[in-house]
Amino acid sequence: MTTIKDIAEYTGVSATTVSNVIHGRKNRVSEETVARIMKAIDELGYVPNMFARSLVSSSSRVIALIHFVPTEAEAAFSDEAFQMAFLSRMESDLKKSGYYLMFRRVGDVDELKEFLHNWNLDGIFVTGASDPEFINELTEVKKPIIYIDAYASEDVYEVDHDDYEGGRIATAHLISKGHKRIAFASTTIGDGRYMEHRYRGYLSALADAGIEADPGLVYEFGLDPDSCRRTAESIHAHPDVTAVVATTDIMAAGLMAAFKDMGMNLPEDISIVGYDDSPLSRMITPRLTTIRQDMRHKAGIAVKLMLGILGVEPDEEDTDPIAVNPGRTVLPVELIERDSVADIG
Repeated sequence: MTTIKDIAEYTGVSATTVSNVIHGRKNRVSEETVARIMKAIDELGYVPNMFARSLVSSSSRVIALIHFVPTEAEAAFSDEAFQMAFLSRMESDLKKSGYYLMFRRVGDVDELKEFLHNWNLDGIFVTGASDPEFINELTEVKKPIIYIDAYASEDVYEVDHDDYEGGRIATAHLISKGHKRIAFASTTIGDGRYMEHRYRGYLSALADAGIEADPGLVYEFGLDPDSCRRTAESIHAHPDVTAVVATTDIMAAGLMAAFKDMGMNLPEDISIVGYDDSPLSRMITPRLTTIRQDMRHKAGIAVKLMLGILGVEPDEEDTDPIAVNPGRTVLPVELIERDSVADIG
């Protein structure tokens, strides 16, 4: 089996230099030396023994992304292209620093316990965490944990987008185009997390415009086509409703398809604003006006925070340093105007 020492002898450099390159610490190694070492790794067939390394250092170099999915309706985390961009960026940035990313869906606390018992992890990212028992179990874990969009307590590390502002500017945009009867379509709202904050932003924009909120225009349903169709039919039963704020682009697309099947023209008969700015928003007709949240940027910030907690020195070329302190890191969102909103003012 090829060792680091073998590569060092083959390339004429020190074992320390080879180790630094293998673990992604290339800042102080010339490009020529890096290329020579990488070529030797390929030619000699070197494979790092992560298990042996973890026994010696107690570090596995593995960081897990745990996605809590208590219901089947929320199981589509990695099926959406914009979420895959999040995973891809996270994996790429960790790899540069010599870490491996493991993705795991967990449905309940027992499954979480089993997973944590079986794997020696250096750190954990958590998405979808809303259940108090689930979060309480994680407080017992003596590893760095970063929550994504969890709206957990202030004494944990968390990275979020500004969901309240997203809901607010989506609704305010429709109001600015003359819409006053605006429906709100979402998955579960009342869990204290991002959908609830988008809903609060919606209510805030209505209040700022002096428009009384109508609870009968708030819909909570799944992302499947049948659910979207039933909601579209309910909205269609209110002929005075001229617009919808949808809390995901997939939901917006499902509603749009159902509205078209009912013979409605978009945006002439009804306008819609989505959320995410996923690739889907540019593929449907009309192209979807939506709220953009940069998932690649969010992943990059989360990884920087994790590496900072682990004591990994930042890249010398890093022009966007981040403070490693407990609390929420809130990232901005923005409105992307396309073709799905009519001006009726």
